[in-house]
Amino acid sequence: MTHAVCFDMDGTLVDTEPVWHRSLIAMCAQEGVEWTQADCDQYVGLPMELWIADMRSRGMPGTDDDLRGRAIAMVAEAVGDDVPWLPGARELLSALVDAGVATALVTNAGRANAAAIVRAAPSGSLTVVVTSDDVQQAKPHPEAYLAAAAALGADPARSIGVEDSGAGARAVVAAGMELWFVRSHSPHPGFAPARSVATLAEATADEVLAAFARLR
Repeated sequence: MTHAVCFDMDGTLVDTEPVWHRSLIAMCAQEGVEWTQADCDQYVGLPMELWIADMRSRGMPGTDDDLRGRAIAMVAEAVGDDVPWLPGARELLSALVDAGVATALVTNAGRANAAAIVRAAPSGSLTVVVTSDDVQQAKPHPEAYLAAAAALGADPARSIGVEDSGAGARAVVAAGMELWFVRSHSPHPGFAPARSVATLAEATADEVLAAFARLR
């Protein structure tokens, strides 16, 4: 088995978290249900089922699948093909392709939300995509990261997971991967990551290869 780097999506590679927040607030407003920025913030990185349950407890009409589908569709439409890459993200993906490093996208978002990011990613990167549509248990459970490693033929213990939220970081660690943390939404995941950066512009392919050498 080989090494790999598995990337979270929102807040790690792309800045779509604000799009999610605006969409959820608007979706609730359409039904006369209050949903605030503070409500959005408390569910960053957590499974969709949690904020859906909260919305429904406030009187939001529709089934869990209805609300999930509406939110995913709103975000996908808002983003379109205008992908808001975070600093250094595309460059790091391209450098990893050149270095022969396998990469995956691992997200709690739906496959429709991941599609535009995968289309816009450098050729040869993010060859495996694991979304909330593909797993039984979303992050912070490690299922998605383990599924991505298996699809890439990679050993989790010799691989890196890159995250920006506490829930995602817990999923990486539970999967047995080395954690690299991007401080886009949180200053710290709650425990010490192997690498902490403000943006992926601070990370290089050479650092990834050096980490792989340590993880043999």
